[in-house]
Amino acid sequence: MNSSYKAALTSILPRSTSPVSQWPVRTFLMWLVLACLMPGILGASGLFIYQYQLARTQQEKDTVRTARALVQAVDNHLLRARAVVQVLSVSDALVTRDFARFHQQARQAVSLSGLGTNIVLRNEGGQQLLNTAVEYGTPLHAQPAPQQVKEVFATGESVISPVFIGPVLKRPVMSVDVPVIIGGKVAYDLGVGILPAHFNSLLKEQGLPSGWIAAVFDKTGTIAGRTHSPDQFIGRKANTPLLQSMAKSREGSLETTTLDGLEVLSFYSRSPVTNWRVAIGIPRQAVQGTLLHTLSLLALGVATLFGISLVLARFMSQRIAHSVSALTAPAVALGNGGSAPIPKVHIKEAAKVAFAIGRAAKLLQERALELAEAHRLAKFGTWYWDLTTGAVRTSDSLREIYGREIPSFSDMRGTILPVESWEQIDAATQRTIRTGKGYDLEFQVNHGRGHTIWVHARGEAVRNEKGEVIALRGMTQDITERKHAEMQLRASEEKLRNAALHDPLTGLPNRALIMDYCERLLAAAQRGHAGGALLFIDLDRFKPINDLYGHETGDRVLQEVGRRLLACTRQEDLVGRLGGDEFVIVLPHMSGGVYHRAAVVARHVVASISEPIHINALEVSVSPSIGISYFPEHAANVSTLIHTADLAMYQAKQSGRASYQFYTPELDRRAEEALSVETRLRNALKHGGLTLYYQPVIDLKNGKLIGAEALLCLTDDGEVIGPDRFIPIAESAGLIGQLGEWVAVEACRQHAAWLRQGLRIVIAINVSPLQFRQRTFAETLGSIITESGMDPTCLEIEVTESAVMENIDEAVEILNRIKSLGVRVALDDFGTGYSSLSSLTSLPLDKLKVDQSFVRRIERDQASRTVTEAIIGLGRSLRLSVHGEGIESEDAMLFLEAHGCNQAQGYWFSRPLPPAEFVHWHHHQWGRDTNMDGWERVRQIWAPK
Repeated sequence: MNSSYKAALTSILPRSTSPVSQWPVRTFLMWLVLACLMPGILGASGLFIYQYQLARTQQEKDTVRTARALVQAVDNHLLRARAVVQVLSVSDALVTRDFARFHQQARQAVSLSGLGTNIVLRNEGGQQLLNTAVEYGTPLHAQPAPQQVKEVFATGESVISPVFIGPVLKRPVMSVDVPVIIGGKVAYDLGVGILPAHFNSLLKEQGLPSGWIAAVFDKTGTIAGRTHSPDQFIGRKANTPLLQSMAKSREGSLETTTLDGLEVLSFYSRSPVTNWRVAIGIPRQAVQGTLLHTLSLLALGVATLFGISLVLARFMSQRIAHSVSALTAPAVALGNGGSAPIPKVHIKEAAKVAFAIGRAAKLLQERALELAEAHRLAKFGTWYWDLTTGAVRTSDSLREIYGREIPSFSDMRGTILPVESWEQIDAATQRTIRTGKGYDLEFQVNHGRGHTIWVHARGEAVRNEKGEVIALRGMTQDITERKHAEMQLRASEEKLRNAALHDPLTGLPNRALIMDYCERLLAAAQRGHAGGALLFIDLDRFKPINDLYGHETGDRVLQEVGRRLLACTRQEDLVGRLGGDEFVIVLPHMSGGVYHRAAVVARHVVASISEPIHINALEVSVSPSIGISYFPEHAANVSTLIHTADLAMYQAKQSGRASYQFYTPELDRRAEEALSVETRLRNALKHGGLTLYYQPVIDLKNGKLIGAEALLCLTDDGEVIGPDRFIPIAESAGLIGQLGEWVAVEACRQHAAWLRQGLRIVIAINVSPLQFRQRTFAETLGSIITESGMDPTCLEIEVTESAVMENIDEAVEILNRIKSLGVRVALDDFGTGYSSLSSLTSLPLDKLKVDQSFVRRIERDQASRTVTEAIIGLGRSLRLSVHGEGIESEDAMLFLEAHGCNQAQGYWFSRPLPPAEFVHWHHHQWGRDTNMDGWERVRQIWAPK
């Protein structure tokens, strides 16, 4: 309809040349107002700049004085600390070498003065003779002589050290060292350690504004104290511009950027006594705050004055422009395809224009009626969407197509337009607005009478004089009849294709579909994807049924066999009929457990098909002989794959029917072994044969036994089978739930038995991913705990990363139910899976277990050490306990302890033990009296033999 309006206007209005650019009267009045206001604005701006410069100069002087006062406070602290150490250096306890008494005196001095953290006494070689940070008599590690100690012995003078990492405290510290003179010679170096916290306190006591950043630097320019983020930046050098400026002059200022990226105006002062410095950084935004405030007031005043002037200018220009602007409304209505009353004007030229607008509006209305009738007959409508106001204008024919009034686009969601259609249109319109390119869509619409229709819509962008997209316009056509015809055609084609690829008797895929499907699987397997297995099934004793009871009965037997085969397989498996009484099952996407899975399916098929088949009052029986081949190992094409399975099927018939055979004896042996383990596992669940072994868990903070991990073993005829062999089989056979319940019940029973013997520890049990994802797992675990009477805080479950990361939302729900029981949760084998930081933070965990593959390589592999340190740091940042497993040496244990690991287990402490041996081991190792501390005891008890 919009194009019709344009055509109508083109035929009525004469073509005109481009108008000469002219300024309206409002523009002249605006320039006049600005010319009057400009001198006042310039004067006020100059006065503000002068006052701002005076205020900034005074602020610089005041800040430098503050920095100077802070330097004096730092000097006072350092010199008072030196005085305390000098008093201690003349103690008679040092002369008589009564270090125990001197240790007590030094501790009292540090406590009373509050000027430092610890007192250290060293000999000339740098060996610490005592350190008040630890108890007297505690062995102190040998350390090379620090530089300040060398200077004290070389000069006989006191020395104030720069910031360094303390060998005992393991954190940044500085020291004030003085010589201990005995017999006229320097006998010892006596130093007091001062933590950055003392300087942080000095800075905070000054009451600086919260946004200001103050820092204390030692004589090398290293940060010794800081008001903001001290733990992050203490021990680091100041930035280069600040260092260079502080080296050139004693006091001054410069604009720079702090280490945490904040732009500041820095003021600094350097001590002439200790050569230490203090710098104060004022954020540039704070410095400029006054300027911005004044500018805001100035701008507000100017804007107010300017607004008043505009009102006056508008009032005057309105009178002048009235005769011209009176024609605006009719012209706009004409442009929008409508009409408006033409007002009376007093200017001759304006009257001529009004007459022309009236004629154009009448002609446009006639053309619009003709176009609307054409749209109605073609089920065609037009629309215009104003992006500024959000209003949507439509033709009458479009409202007739939709069967209702059309609201704004945002109100169409879920009403006229289904959500999917609305989102489709929204994406297309956003793309058109962004690129200017139109769109062509087909979507569904909810008709006003309740049914759904299909429409075809096209849209294009409308631009203004600047090239900006200001609106969208387009057409919409009802294509419901065409869509229904297309859907009927597709349905017919699908029926024909389905009939060509499926067996008409059983409804199963026929030979053509089987061949096509297997060709795709073989091609994928040859490209490195997972392989699979093919089961060739031939029915035993089927021909007599056909001969005795007729083909109709035989057909019904084949249909029932097809249904039973489908019931024995997964949804992703393919069950097909090659012809006659020959069927195939294709097991795709199988890797590690392909042979066992094929055997399990074959066994289920044998059991299911061998059951009697009832047809009316008749009962017949057939059995399957199954041959199994697997790809890509046994075949490079489909014909060969079916042929190898066919050969194996004949071997099954020769071995007695109602059985299955693999294509190779090796695979047959593996399948039999898996079935044997499954049988032994079932027997063990029914008649006993499962045992829990327990491996100790040690607290690395104090070297004490705090728990044990329960490890399941299968014992059969004297052979011990580990969980790595039978757990996958239990999962495939559907036994993992029973197995997990047995472990939980036995662990709770053993905990109660140990409590009666005076042993109270936390027992950890492993949970299989399949068991973890069972819907009733948390409820079953809660029932076991309640029935056993066990304290749930003494039970810990270990789940792997793969178990929780497969479905984060479901895992969080399950873990929350477990945590509500009071049970602890540990994430096992951490570091080997695919956890993200955003996912890990959402999990309700208590502990991270570092996988033993990293721990065992700590001593020889830098990458393993780096990963282990990262996991420990991550656990500490998330406030989780960190547990290292697989420890086989003292060095590995010490590495984990030094980096903050909380708990540990491994063969260096003990192998997994049966319950009785575990109790004996505990009494033997922990029951004897000892005065040794935890770590010495751990090293002696578990020193490698």
